[in-house]
Amino acid sequence: MLQSYPTKKGTGIAIFGDWGDLKTLYETVHEIAKSLDENNNYLKAQSQLLMNFAYEIRKAYSKQRLIKKFKFDGDETEVNYYGFNCVWTDILIFIATLRHNAGFIQVNKLQQSYLYMLESIVEESLFQYDPEGAYWIQPYLGQRINITNKFAFILYQALHIKFVSEKAGKKRFKNIPLLIDEHFNEWSPIYKNLIHSLEISSREQNCEITDLEFDDSSDIKW
Repeated sequence: MLQSYPTKKGTGIAIFGDWGDLKTLYETVHEIAKSLDENNNYLKAQSQLLMNFAYEIRKAYSKQRLIKKFKFDGDETEVNYYGFNCVWTDILIFIATLRHNAGFIQVNKLQQSYLYMLESIVEESLFQYDPEGAYWIQPYLGQRINITNKFAFILYQALHIKFVSEKAGKKRFKNIPLLIDEHFNEWSPIYKNLIHSLEISSREQNCEITDLEFDDSSDIKW
């Protein structure tokens, strides 16, 4: 069964599972990602988002991220669980993308159960970190994020950089709904300025906006 807890500085969530848990979660995410046509500009961004998420899960069950010993009630045996850290804004975007697309393909009962389990542990960790802030963030769990925007992948990158660069703490956490709306609402001045800046960059580099990526070398304080 998947386990999770908020990271120490409130930057995100640490997600753990045994090898089988993570492998099943990876296969679920990867299968949904593969169903998206990368030649379609409106699906390419969603595919990129899910492939990023799948990559982190694969690294985790390959023992290349976090390893932690867990002990469960009624059993004194310690077992190794494998895991990875994920920024709050990232995991909310990943879940929104998964939930949106799970309705368009044949997801079996096991895969569906892992999607619900993922949502459940994320919700639990949100409230574990800060119940007051989580109350306002919860409605964004699986909805309210326009991941169908063809610029969703670069918007996710911009939001990630903005969030991790702000001062750690519960004030930053409570600000998540506003940050999401600013970056994904097409009427937002911040969204409009960001797209305008990306249009200039794409012309200078003679490419499409969807081909651009931010150079994120930030050292995340988890």
